Amino acid sequence: MSFLQRLIIGLVLSCLVAGGTVYFVWMRIDEIQHSGSHDARAERLQTETDRLLAQFIGMETGARSFIITGDSTHLVLYSRTVGEVALTAKQVRAEMQPLSPEAASTLDFIDAALDKKIIEANQAIAMRREQGIKIAANVIIKGKAANQADTLTALIQGLQREARSRYVKQYESVPAQYRETAYFLLYGVGTIIVIIILAALWAVFAQRQALKPIIEGAEKLALGDMYYRIPPGRTSDVKPIIAAVNILGDRLESMQGKTRQNEDVYADIVHATTEGISVWRAVRNGYGQITDFECQMANNTWNMAYRRSMEYFTGKQMKSSLPDFLPLFDQYKMIVEQHQKLSLPYPVEGKQYRLIATKMRDGLLLRLQE
Repeated sequence: MSFLQRLIIGLVLSCLVAGGTVYFVWMRIDEIQHSGSHDARAERLQTETDRLLAQFIGMETGARSFIITGDSTHLVLYSRTVGEVALTAKQVRAEMQPLSPEAASTLDFIDAALDKKIIEANQAIAMRREQGIKIAANVIIKGKAANQADTLTALIQGLQREARSRYVKQYESVPAQYRETAYFLLYGVGTIIVIIILAALWAVFAQRQALKPIIEGAEKLALGDMYYRIPPGRTSDVKPIIAAVNILGDRLESMQGKTRQNEDVYADIVHATTEGISVWRAVRNGYGQITDFECQMANNTWNMAYRRSMEYFTGKQMKSSLPDFLPLFDQYKMIVEQHQKLSLPYPVEGKQYRLIATKMRDGLLLRLQE
């Protein structure tokens, strides 16, 4: 399984959790909104029924006060409420839609009672003006309207109870539901984040484990072990890398074999020649100035001329291994820096040779010819 596939799995799981969370929260919010609308409707019905009762009481109080005292100022309250009470009754009926049979019967009774009360009150007010308080009071008592306020109060309270029972969810429960939904949303978001983090850590850890043998193989190749090959990995996205490193190892092994073969041929040629040959690399300081030369290779003829062993000069510096070359050191530097050439007779261990010095890369090629 590749790194990308692991991340995709984590993202898919996160999307599933996110989708479930969003769906649940959406349903909860929709439910809460319906609850809030139902609660608001119940509150409106409570307000309208309270207003209806207050208007009825105000209407009855104004009529009775005028009948008892004869003060026409009480008719102001009666005149205002008698026009409002019918409109409020219609508003209560509209808020109660759809009506249950019990609610319809109650509202019909309230409408009839209000109409009857208004007719009786108007008759009583007219009689009070024309015939006096006794006749008006007798009309009210005869119409049995003295306890209408108590009857309407009981009926309105019944309507309010029915509204509350129809819309069970209370207004006070909505904030708590919003908090519960918010907590669930936070839990869902937290779960999504945890899934993404775990998927990323899983993918990174697995990728690191897959890259570990590649790093080890590259290090071994860098150290010269051209025969090492990285075993095939199980992760698809590192298989091309492993194949490329193994191909590189094959090519390096082939090149190393060819190089060694060429070096062997070159060494045989150099050591078979009758000229003494040595190769020296320039040693420079921090300013780039040549301070010495280090021997890279000396053939058998060179070693025999100086009566030294085969590997004596290799790795040694000129000033310490060939102190008799010190008078020529400045000329050697010029050969390297100015591409000059030097050829002169030179004695070695009592035998005369011709020393030929030429530039070779950043160093010298010295030859001793008899």
